[in-house]
Amino acid sequence: MKKSIPICPLMSAGNDIHNVCMQERCAWYLNNLEKCSVYVLGYNALLNVKTQKESK
Repeated sequence: MKKSIPICPLMSAGNDIHNVCMQERCAWYLNNLEKCSVYVLGYNALLNVKTQKESK
């Protein structure tokens, strides 16, 4: 399995060049999930929207 370089969603937003996630050196990084909290927030929001559409 190929590992990809994690991209910082905050610093890369609106830029043509993506910035690499600093992981443990970033205040937004969640060590226990090994993910950026912005990614987790967006993913949870997407799941909520999907659940709401399915319940209608």
